[in-house]
Amino acid sequence: MNRIRFVATFLFVLAYFSSFAQEMNVKGTVYDSTGTTTLKNAMVMAVRVRDSILLDFTRTDSEGKFEISGFEVDTFALTIEYPGHDEKTYYIFGHKDNYEINIPKVVLPSKSQELEEVVIYAYKDPIYYKGDTLVYVADSFKVAEGAVVEDLLKKLPGISVDREGKITSQGQEISKVLVDGDEFFGTDPTIATKNLGADGIAEVQVYEKENEEGIGGDDEKIQVLDLKLKEDAKKGYFGRVSGASDLTLTPNHGKIGENPFYEGELLLNKFKGAQKISVFALGSNTPRSSFGWGDMNKFGLDNETGSGNRWDPRSQGNTSGIPQTFKAGVYYSDKIGKNKKTKIGFNYSYYNDQLETKSASESQYFLTDTTYYTDDSTRNFSFNESHRFNFNLESDIDSLTTIQIKPSFTIDGGRSDNSAISKFFDTDRNQTLGTSVFNTSTSTGYTVGGFARITRKFMKPKRELELRYDISGNNNNTDGNLDSRTQFYSATVIEDTTLQSKINDNSTMNHFGTFTYIEPLSKKLRLEFEYLYQYGTSSLNKSTYDYDPVAQSYSIFNSYYSNQFDSKRQQNRGGLRLLFNVPKHELSAGARFRNIMIDNKNLIQDTTINQNINNLLPRLFYQYKPSMSKRLRINYETSSSAPAITDLAPVPDNTNPNRIKAGNPDLKPNYIHALNAFYNSWNALTGKFMWTGVNLSLTQNAFSTETYYDGFGRTVSKTINVDGNVSAFFFSGAGFPFFGRKLEVRPQLNASYYRYRSVISGNNNLTDNYAVTPQLDVTVRLLGDSLEFNLSGSYAYNNAVSSLNNTQTPYRVENYSSNMTWRVKGGWRFGLEGRYTRNSLPGAGFYNTDYFILNAEITKRFLKTENMEVSLLGNDILNQNINARREVNGNIITDYRTTIISRYFLLKVTYRFNNRKTKEEDFDGWH
Repeated sequence: MNRIRFVATFLFVLAYFSSFAQEMNVKGTVYDSTGTTTLKNAMVMAVRVRDSILLDFTRTDSEGKFEISGFEVDTFALTIEYPGHDEKTYYIFGHKDNYEINIPKVVLPSKSQELEEVVIYAYKDPIYYKGDTLVYVADSFKVAEGAVVEDLLKKLPGISVDREGKITSQGQEISKVLVDGDEFFGTDPTIATKNLGADGIAEVQVYEKENEEGIGGDDEKIQVLDLKLKEDAKKGYFGRVSGASDLTLTPNHGKIGENPFYEGELLLNKFKGAQKISVFALGSNTPRSSFGWGDMNKFGLDNETGSGNRWDPRSQGNTSGIPQTFKAGVYYSDKIGKNKKTKIGFNYSYYNDQLETKSASESQYFLTDTTYYTDDSTRNFSFNESHRFNFNLESDIDSLTTIQIKPSFTIDGGRSDNSAISKFFDTDRNQTLGTSVFNTSTSTGYTVGGFARITRKFMKPKRELELRYDISGNNNNTDGNLDSRTQFYSATVIEDTTLQSKINDNSTMNHFGTFTYIEPLSKKLRLEFEYLYQYGTSSLNKSTYDYDPVAQSYSIFNSYYSNQFDSKRQQNRGGLRLLFNVPKHELSAGARFRNIMIDNKNLIQDTTINQNINNLLPRLFYQYKPSMSKRLRINYETSSSAPAITDLAPVPDNTNPNRIKAGNPDLKPNYIHALNAFYNSWNALTGKFMWTGVNLSLTQNAFSTETYYDGFGRTVSKTINVDGNVSAFFFSGAGFPFFGRKLEVRPQLNASYYRYRSVISGNNNLTDNYAVTPQLDVTVRLLGDSLEFNLSGSYAYNNAVSSLNNTQTPYRVENYSSNMTWRVKGGWRFGLEGRYTRNSLPGAGFYNTDYFILNAEITKRFLKTENMEVSLLGNDILNQNINARREVNGNIITDYRTTIISRYFLLKVTYRFNNRKTKEEDFDGWH
């Protein structure tokens, strides 16, 4: 044992000193703030980080060049100073393979220029801030062969990617993923992250920007992740094609060969400088694909209305069934014209999916003097088809004027066939009612959206003018049939049947015009003036016909369930805001005043309700940056939104006769106070990071529900305005790397509180929902990162308290998971993933359940370039996958338990190709 320790110690010491056998050598050229004039006699210093000892210093020569050398490889700060300019610091992590550093262009910002930059050169984890942009140098993070961008993102400190592909940075959700500053198939992040190879990425940039999709001067800011491509990745073509099948060997209802599982994808990219052309096709009937409800904003879908049921294969809302999804599209972008000052982009995508689902649920309804129970079994079939078009044109008319036009258009179609069998029970669990409801429908519709804007800058710095026009609208036509059969259980069984045909036509169109002007009052202070005008119309035409048994047709007009309703809305809004900005502080404060005139007209009854509403909308923003690695942001704003036309129209909706929904033409717009605070800290030298934040909101005239119950537990509800709805959400997290990031520990804590007011059978009800979720993630990398373990655990405690009868409904959700990836010589890769879920609550109920999901993968790479791989995938090997969840809504508790796609095996073949005829793989670390 002692001999082994001696040998190990000797090898460690030998490796340690051999890594410092080289001497550092750093060269560069220093320029002024214009980046065109070199600076002579600029001071250049190298200071060791661990003890602040000056290692070397020099001054630039007549050409602005410098060179420092002659000291051992180490971690040090390189600082460049020059009179009249801000200093610039580079943190350099020396290594035996990273001891010669060349910085070709060091641009020193002027004293008045509000720009700070810290750059890190390192053997691993080079991360730096460029202004407010956090930059990761992609080639310094080791990823596996064949990895895509999503695999790279999972390696970046402070960035996390969940199972659904959602990305967060420092605890904040990434709203948009760009490729070289441009949208890649619209706003869907997964097309870029799940399909582009990591080896083509030079940098990953994270920054905050105003949401250009926000209508009417919306100040909302979003987090953006921008993938900067390498120069060689912008030339030629690359892509991949894959197919997978279970060879019809998976049993379906005890039979083999009935419904085979399959997956397929094709992605082709052709880049030539600024020109990008991409084509994709994706098809699947397994839950491994990224299709579903989230696809509403995928593949260029910026504006989508609900044209049918959506399905997210990995959300907790999944029901049983096998989806069949196909999607295809083409993307084109380029810079044209003289000096390439005009950027154009176009993408089209086609979406087709169908899904048959089954589910069961138990609900409990709490009233002041009684309790009802229901058991529901549903079967839903849906088919949806969409064509989506997006276009973007952005051009610099001159050096000060920019114009942008960005329209979008979507055509939707769908059909559905749904059935629901419900049983109603009284407090003693005696059945009082039974219903069978069948609905069929077909629908067609379109959505239009987009904006056009002209931005003008002036010779006077920071003076700006923007003129903008937005359009947002949709139209939907639905034809359907209702077949409802009810049995009343008493001394004798009484049956009631409703047969109806329904024709629904609804449309909405809004036009916005915005004028924004910013005038600088001093170097630090600016004044912003804004004016917005909105004109919007909405209409709902609903016609219902009862079945005539004599004529054997739907020919009897039912006026009670029919209506024609129009709504017009005009808004005038003006605002002022002061903007104060210095290097470490940013403050803005102002207010908007608006007037809204709304005319709601019932065309059947020839009645009109006029509303004239005035609002003052204050707003405040403050940001403090004590250093480039720390941020504190506080934002307060007020907003208001109008009720939907379906909530306004005074006509009952009996699509589900057990849950009839009526309209309320007296609804007013809500008024929301929102306060958000966020702090994050990043230590570039150690890789440690942390974030914490809180989101608070108080809503006046909030949209709530007034519900009345009959003696069986059936309901009639409508949307009403209430005051005092509150939401609060706290989130925090941190990352602690150890042993050169061989071990990473990432704790998180989330907590929330929601207060919801409603009216139940004439009684005010107050529901308080409490939740707290601690979580811990651990990553271990061994054997030169070829073996990686990930462990994760979370415990969610939830409790809902209702004032109606002082009921409490606590429940818990525990999730524990682990996965392992092992890459060995010969092109082999082994993967294993296990997830354990436990749902529990006091008492009985089918929400109490636990299950363990085990997935596995074996992959082998082939060919000289190793660009072809064959995989065997096993999903839910133990055949335990189920869906159990609880929903608490006011005085209602509903437990769902469904079976979703479970065990199957796939044989998958993937081929990657590129014009270089080389191995298509990701950077595998510096060696």
